[in-house]
Amino acid sequence: MKRDFLFIQEETELMKREIEDLKTNAKVFQLSKCTACTFTLDLPAVHFMCMHSFHLRCLGDNEKECPECAPEYRSVMEAKQKLELNARDHDLFFRQLRGSKDGFSVVADYFSKGVVSKTTIPPENAP
Repeated sequence: MKRDFLFIQEETELMKREIEDLKTNAKVFQLSKCTACTFTLDLPAVHFMCMHSFHLRCLGDNEKECPECAPEYRSVMEAKQKLELNARDHDLFFRQLRGSKDGFSVVADYFSKGVVSKTTIPPENAP
């Protein structure tokens, strides 16, 4: 369990560095072949931040998301939505917490999946 936590922590730090790099540095696309048809890239071409590149004609109507990465992205988003729905089920959370030998791992699991989000504290004079 601790190994999983350390892995997630390392992955998070790596993502933070990558985000900062994307904010401050230019991204060089060096792919010479279309990911879809594998022919040499010529213009017009579309490059995605995931580093996949396509001829515009190979993308068809789907030019807003990478067709290679979209299915995985959608499955991750569906899993996150499912977790968010489960997060509203407080009874399930507390059952898992009570049934676990290590309650911290249950809480860490919820945090690692992005289920627990920041909450705002209302001002003191709010009704």
